[in-house]
Amino acid sequence: MSEVVLHILDSRKYFSEVVKIVKKNSKKNLIYVTTNKPYYLISKRLKEKRVKSEEIFFIDCISRRQNKDVNNCAFVGGVGSLSTLSIAINSALLRIEGNKTLLLDSLSVLLIYNDARNVARFSNFILNRLRMLGVSTIILALDSDSNKDVLKQVESFADEVIVGE
Repeated sequence: MSEVVLHILDSRKYFSEVVKIVKKNSKKNLIYVTTNKPYYLISKRLKEKRVKSEEIFFIDCISRRQNKDVNNCAFVGGVGSLSTLSIAINSALLRIEGNKTLLLDSLSVLLIYNDARNVARFSNFILNRLRMLGVSTIILALDSDSNKDVLKQVESFADEVIVGE
């Protein structure tokens, strides 16, 4: 069964909480959409925490395509185009077989680069699409954004909201 879980995280503990979430979901054909750190850095830091990052498929919205071949990452090259991000997510879903979990890191960064109304529409569209496809979804956001209207809308789409941990 697919479900949508929104994690609202403390910025001071952000990456340690991300590691816990990734470890908990790493065996579930995880697709990790990163909007705030490049793939190579997240991959390296996860390996340092004993997480097999090569078993995770990444969608990197920060970096341009890397020089070396990377089989477990698609490079989008910007968070300003939600349409491009949506296409990349759809491509990753088609590429990976079996049950899937999508981790969106983070809604807060999308709000920096995009109009709040567009982020709300994107969130509604992508979450409904993922539900229809049976994909579990984890969305991360900073606690400093908890009063923003978009976050409140996403909370209404979520099956569970976890604040800190």
